[in-house]
Amino acid sequence: MNPGDGKAALRAVLRARRDAATLAERAAWSARVAQHGLAALRDRVRSGAVVAAYWPIRSEADPRPLARRLADDGARLCLPVVDGEAMAFRAWSGRDEDLVPAGFGALGPGATAPECAPAIVLAPLLGCDWRGGRLGWGKGYYDRMLAARDAAAARGAGARPFVVGVAFACQLVADVPMDAHDRRLDAIVTEEGWLAC
Repeated sequence: MNPGDGKAALRAVLRARRDAATLAERAAWSARVAQHGLAALRDRVRSGAVVAAYWPIRSEADPRPLARRLADDGARLCLPVVDGEAMAFRAWSGRDEDLVPAGFGALGPGATAPECAPAIVLAPLLGCDWRGGRLGWGKGYYDRMLAARDAAAARGAGARPFVVGVAFACQLVADVPMDAHDRRLDAIVTEEGWLAC
């Protein structure tokens, strides 16, 4: 069976599972995600590391409480913006007032905000497994962006980003079908804790 066939079915199951949680549950879980993520990432951001968050859509785990707490500890923040088939990260103050539509129902910084190369990427997902397999929405934006950054790091142009999947525990599965181009997560943070992959 093609991994893509298994991914489509798994996406539907995991989207329904996450959607079944109430808004209050998701908010409480996202607050606990922030606690666990801060404890694990605090030492990585003290030197002013750039952290990429994302604007949550639908029932996604909200990384903004974690991102803002990391900023309090010295991180510089950015958010993704989509332009055609490409995704870039632009500097974000941590406030929501100046954000504009950034694709797929998300908000992000406008075109005048400088582009950033994040050292830490808080990545959205529909599902993940204990080995760092990540199941996204299926558009490939994160996989393409991470492949480009990994390739640049291999050439000595910057460092490979540390990628953290931000999820709820209900999104963890035994095995995510992976294609050759899929980039594994370095860690996962949920309301139940931190997992290094």
